[in-house]
Amino acid sequence: MRVRKFKASDANRVAQIIRRCLLEVNIKDYPKRVIDYMCDHFSPQNLIELAKRRDVYVLVHEDKILGTGNLRENNVRSVFVDPDFHRIGVGKRLMKHPESLLKKKGYKTVELFSSVTAFEFYENLGYRKIRTFQDEDTGKSILMRKRL
Repeated sequence: MRVRKFKASDANRVAQIIRRCLLEVNIKDYPKRVIDYMCDHFSPQNLIELAKRRDVYVLVHEDKILGTGNLRENNVRSVFVDPDFHRIGVGKRLMKHPESLLKKKGYKTVELFSSVTAFEFYENLGYRKIRTFQDEDTGKSILMRKRL
């Protein structure tokens, strides 16, 4: 497995992974209107636009994209792993990439906004809850921080 920079040609596969995560996994913790909003938000075209403003990356195994995330300053955003590859270390591997980059750049901490669904995953990686937010469009999220 390796992590590489997102390319525009990845947009359809990445959007598919995100959509599956939202519809198959996050749906248990969020109302349908939030899931629908997030599916629209992470369209292939929006992902291409996002990559112009952030460091978007993908985790690849044997030329198949298994997960994605992005980085803005010391904030990790939009981490998603193909549901077929949950609970086998792919997410943990994916998170090592931004943490390593940030450490090399001299950051002392990394922050992220966790979904309710992913909270325990991040907690197991050493992230700690700072505060909770509620948004009409995106629902509940939890600001978390980890010392590098």
